[in-house]
Amino acid sequence: MRNFTTKTKITFAIFLLISLVSIQYYKDQNHKSSKKMSLPNQIIDPYQHLHIIPNPNGTITRLTEFYPSIPPSVSSSLTLSKDVSMNSNNGTWVRIFLPRTAINGSHPPNRKLPIVVFAHGGGFILHSAASPVFHNFCSELTSQLTVLVISVEYRLAPESRLPAAYDDVLELRWVKEGKDDWVKEHGNFSRCVLMGQSAGANIVYNAGLKALDQVNDLRPLTIMGLILIQPFFGGLDRTGSEVRLVNDPYLPLVVNDLTWDLALPIEADRGHEFCDPITRGGSNKLSLFNDMGWRVVVVGCDDDPLLDRQVELVKLFESKSVIVNFTISDGGHHGVFASDPIKRSELFVILEKFLGNL
Repeated sequence: MRNFTTKTKITFAIFLLISLVSIQYYKDQNHKSSKKMSLPNQIIDPYQHLHIIPNPNGTITRLTEFYPSIPPSVSSSLTLSKDVSMNSNNGTWVRIFLPRTAINGSHPPNRKLPIVVFAHGGGFILHSAASPVFHNFCSELTSQLTVLVISVEYRLAPESRLPAAYDDVLELRWVKEGKDDWVKEHGNFSRCVLMGQSAGANIVYNAGLKALDQVNDLRPLTIMGLILIQPFFGGLDRTGSEVRLVNDPYLPLVVNDLTWDLALPIEADRGHEFCDPITRGGSNKLSLFNDMGWRVVVVGCDDDPLLDRQVELVKLFESKSVIVNFTISDGGHHGVFASDPIKRSELFVILEKFLGNL
């Protein structure tokens, strides 16, 4: 039998301990890696899915046959609309929607309309205020809720990465200065809300945080709250709904990831605060919402891959004592409230109640 010295035994014990710790470390790392990356095989080409072509200079070509645009409406029986330049240097503009009742005498002239500043969806990289789906959504919103809608044509990524879109939506000084006659004559500057769908809801959320630093500059325009329709957020770790709907026909995970790659600042990952509002405990500015009298509406649906992200966002609001109304609609899909008339009607009932309580 071999005899071991005390020194040898101690050395062996230390070696064994280090080995056990190393094995557990790599097990933990593998578990974390699998949580982030190990998902069912995806055969979806995200560029083909989105009908875009990457260019060598980092821009993308959007196939126009899949992204048509329509002009403003001057002959609609219910809603009028027009385009107004916002910032010629950035090429941004707005499409303003006004209910016909505001000018035909059937709406009381002394009752000015709530102002809804709207940001369209499209993963930060697609669509326009002139896209048929968002034009029609805003037109119906205007007539059904009797509001004045300002739909912002913000700069798209990757040509203009975030936070460009946030800055564009917050460029509201031209509103308060009364440069447009519809806004000046019919808009109620004391009842303004920021509203967005999908990526537009992300834009509205971040623009709202920026607006908290500009309250005095924006007066007499007063923001009263945010309306976030299926807000588009992400993160490094996968959520249950993302994994469950990894190959969702409307928003597969590989497409989700691509839009963030194209939209976030160069070298930023999905842990960036633009993508993950929960990171580092969320923005300290959220505690100011109640001080400003702001309220928040969040609307989601069961079959949206981003549902768990929206649940996390609502929990963040609640942890900061923000007054938030959260509605989860049965079934549906990401973007359903803009495209489906029945779901849109459900949404308008929620928004009518919210706007009526401002």
